[in-house]
Amino acid sequence: MQARKALTHLALIFGLLPATTAVARPASEEPSTTEKLRLLAEFTDCVTAQKSRQPAIQAFLRTIPDRPGFGEAGLKAADLTCLNRAAARMHSKIEMRLQPNSFRAALYPSLYRREFGKTGPVAGLKALPPLLLSDEFDGDAAELPGDFIASRLFGDCVAREDSADAHALLLAQPGSAEESAAIDALKPAFTACIKQGQTISLTRAAARATVGEGMLKLSRAAAAR
Repeated sequence: MQARKALTHLALIFGLLPATTAVARPASEEPSTTEKLRLLAEFTDCVTAQKSRQPAIQAFLRTIPDRPGFGEAGLKAADLTCLNRAAARMHSKIEMRLQPNSFRAALYPSLYRREFGKTGPVAGLKALPPLLLSDEFDGDAAELPGDFIASRLFGDCVAREDSADAHALLLAQPGSAEESAAIDALKPAFTACIKQGQTISLTRAAARATVGEGMLKLSRAAAAR
């Protein structure tokens, strides 16, 4: 038992370092991007599974990104003890370097999996009236960065266009064949949701984040009707 504890070193560095997660290993064993994304998904799934943490999570998600108080709200929503699972499983030192925006982005797919993963995509998302950004935040929505608004509208559009494949994307493990299949299936929706003259650079992680936010918010709105 003592030997196992000696192998487990936990740290959460929030809002100070580049937006990435990492396992502290020798340089020759640096984890891949896929492994980092899987560790981040495991961490956020642990955080969102705790009922007692839901108020802090919701308060964080309603905070205007990159404004005063955003990082502090994210720190309150995070949970250092959730690194224990990965550390014990891997018998390794775990260090997570996580920016608030990266944590926010990972929370939406996690919350969607928790609330709608078993029931499947909620019907009627495309027919829902437009959601108002002013209803989604505590604060002045006019302070939202332009690139954030563009990403939010894009994710909302994709979720409405193809909720079935968006659902499949959010349930797939990062880097898996299922994720690749879902992204390929979503390409027509991606194309349809890009406005004329608009350029969107979409990594797999960004796709999961923006689609996750759109799917969660639309699914909650549809379920509440």
